[in-house]
Amino acid sequence: MNRADETFQVSEMISRYVLGSMTESEKEELDGWLDRSPRNKLLFEELVRQEVASGKILAYGRVEWEGALKELLEQKKKLRLAGRKRRIIRLGSWAAVLLFACMGIWFYYIQAGNAPIGERQVHKEIPKLLAGKPRATLQLASGKTVFLTSDSSRRLEPEYGVEIRQDSGVIKYQVAEVQGGKEEQYNMITVPRGGEFTLILSDGTQVWLNAETSLRYPVEFVGNERKVYLEGEAFFDVTYDKQKQFVVETEKAKVLVYGTAFNVYAYPNEYEVAATLVRGAIDLKERGSGNRIQLEPGEQGCLAGGKLTKREVDVDMYIAWITGRMVFKSICLGDMLKHLARWYDVNIVFTEERLKEVSFTGEVKKYDDFTEVLDVIESTQVVRFRIEDRTIIVY
Repeated sequence: MNRADETFQVSEMISRYVLGSMTESEKEELDGWLDRSPRNKLLFEELVRQEVASGKILAYGRVEWEGALKELLEQKKKLRLAGRKRRIIRLGSWAAVLLFACMGIWFYYIQAGNAPIGERQVHKEIPKLLAGKPRATLQLASGKTVFLTSDSSRRLEPEYGVEIRQDSGVIKYQVAEVQGGKEEQYNMITVPRGGEFTLILSDGTQVWLNAETSLRYPVEFVGNERKVYLEGEAFFDVTYDKQKQFVVETEKAKVLVYGTAFNVYAYPNEYEVAATLVRGAIDLKERGSGNRIQLEPGEQGCLAGGKLTKREVDVDMYIAWITGRMVFKSICLGDMLKHLARWYDVNIVFTEERLKEVSFTGEVKKYDDFTEVLDVIESTQVVRFRIEDRTIIVY
């Protein structure tokens, strides 16, 4: 019996055992396989342990499969897990357990090269890679630097009549006294890789800042507009004020608005700037020119190569990060891992350029350990990962 056939046969036995649907003859066959080697028993115990099985099945529920089960059943004698294309189908509980078991056994084969299952090496425990958390650096107009974490609540020294309070992962500005004729004084908040923070500006506008992002903004808005300067990604819920337009300046574009909710993606080292509108109306304008487009809710405007375009999108995909989720739909693996690398503060290395183009659709929990996120991606059977310190090798 070749490796693919044995992998499938043992996987099917284990899946039926987990679901309690084994016949007597199948039970005898499973017992024979368990008696063949102590290592087979270790593998069996690991695969059927309830908390592991439950976690794997839940992970599969977050992936849109592309042909995993169908191809497994139709071509089990030619099983090529690593190079297979996927077609989207729905999985029942039996299919999820079968694939879970098959994946586990196949990985054990790979760990041991050409050795049979009974002679494979015990799988080495993978180190944890914890998710990011609220942390940032606040540069005050006075020149003072304040390091922000989620572990404290405090009141900072007022700046130019504006109170600044920190409550865990939120910084709030509140005008304590109105002063006329003064110039704008700027603060800057910088969020590192592996961080996030929330900011409430003096006008009540709320800003969620993603990893590797900085925002420069006035302590209090003075004059006829409310202007802030962004590098990175932020979600804005802008307080309505028809007298003062709100402007988000990035390196290549501006977002013009009076009161609305929208996401801006504008990392300085990336080709594209994107604004995604949740409610209200905004204009996306190219800096240094009169080119602009107006967006309606559910639309995304992009500036790339000096060209402005817009399209209808699933808004949830672009704002899920502020609700503790990361949603990906038909995204290239290279782009997806770039997003994840910022949040988990890891490095990504691809062994082959073609792997960057693999398409992925699924959802992960933002605060999961990164090894769990990688496990969800690996469950598609298209790529695998190896962890070396804080570097993820994709192969």
